[in-house]
Amino acid sequence: MLLKDLISRLSLTVIGDAYPEDAEISGIGSLQSAGSSEISFITGAKYAKQLETTNACAVIMDYGSLQSILPSELKFTILDSKNPYLSFAEATQIFKESSAEKSDGYSDFEGGYFMGKTSVKGKNTVIFPGVFIGEGCSIGDNCRIMPNAVIGNNVIIGNNVIIYPNATVYDNSKIGNGCIIHAGSVIGSDGFGYARGKTGYVKIIHTGYAELEDNVEIGANVTIDRGAVDFTKIGSGTKIDNLVQVAHNVIIGKNCAIAAQTGIAGSSEIGDNVTMGGQVGIAGHIAVGNNVMIAAQSGVSGNVKDGEIISGSPAFSIKEWRNSVVLFKKLPELFKKIKEISKTKV
Repeated sequence: MLLKDLISRLSLTVIGDAYPEDAEISGIGSLQSAGSSEISFITGAKYAKQLETTNACAVIMDYGSLQSILPSELKFTILDSKNPYLSFAEATQIFKESSAEKSDGYSDFEGGYFMGKTSVKGKNTVIFPGVFIGEGCSIGDNCRIMPNAVIGNNVIIGNNVIIYPNATVYDNSKIGNGCIIHAGSVIGSDGFGYARGKTGYVKIIHTGYAELEDNVEIGANVTIDRGAVDFTKIGSGTKIDNLVQVAHNVIIGKNCAIAAQTGIAGSSEIGDNVTMGGQVGIAGHIAVGNNVMIAAQSGVSGNVKDGEIISGSPAFSIKEWRNSVVLFKKLPELFKKIKEISKTKV
């Protein structure tokens, strides 16, 4: 790919001429690892020293905010962007497309799988050895189903879906277009539903299903339970990190980002554009509004209004939580003063 083609597609502004725009570029790397035919990016001043030693031919940055930290002698071309991290993400997509045009590296591996007689797959879909696909399934075009994945009966999978090795998609699940399910994840397993009887627990048979809308990405070893009688749904564009548990009947909105080891208990509803840090716990049967941010290790036990930023366990306003942490650190000192005061005779 030519540098000028990348510049055009990303709508970047070129500053400097250390590297000719009609030269070939081979990829993208960090400031430390990029070679002389690769581009890189910088998002903050704390990486300024790496600009002095990088071998990258061009660097994506917000020139206006980082101009003061630039080396006196520029050895790279500046690609000016108001959102360098977004431009970096878009660049990775472009390089992936360019690589796929040469060879996807997969088509030679097709064969050695089992697919039910009533199941169908679309054009240019590759199914690897060891895959099991049940009856009544519909798999769209341009999909990649990696080795040892298991797809149950009556599963609907859209176009351009990637399912990595050893992932399991249970019966009746629905996977939208452009979804990615990483290795070891389970979609549509039974929820944790039991009724207490006189002699023990009675299992609730889960007859619902799990659904991923378009462009959802599921990290490795994630578990998403099916609905008890209805459905569990992950909204379009949502990204879920590794080791997340989503219980039965949960509804997660669009374009959410949920970090690793988070657990969401049954029948809770999460709005659109919600961000959760790692190890967040969401109690069951509560509602979290739109545009909410939840700090790592927070325990959410009640409803959260639109736009709130919360932290702590139990979670509350992050501003109040920070003030509380300051006071908490001062408790030993305050306790000591109270003891001294109590000893003083009035």
